[in-house]
Amino acid sequence: MKQLSTKVTSNAHGQDSSYFLGWEEYEKNPYDEIKNPNGIIQMGLAENQLCFDLIETWLAKNPDAAGLKKDGQSIFKELALFQDYHGLPEFKKVIK
Repeated sequence: MKQLSTKVTSNAHGQDSSYFLGWEEYEKNPYDEIKNPNGIIQMGLAENQLCFDLIETWLAKNPDAAGLKKDGQSIFKELALFQDYHGLPEFKKVIK
């Protein structure tokens, strides 16, 4: 029986990686200018979450710019973030 390499079986990637451990710490103690100024700022993502409020305000003032509402509520944050790490259910359904 062939064994997997140490690179494949290491904890340097996946749910046990330092990246995900950092994410967990951020979720426990997120920075907020007023409520939690000593909190953690997540810098390990290619997402700019710091400007959501500015963009969402602009979109509210310019409703025709994009149809980013569901049941009358903004879904901007939901759409702006990277999707589920395990894949979108819609995509999984299509490729079955």
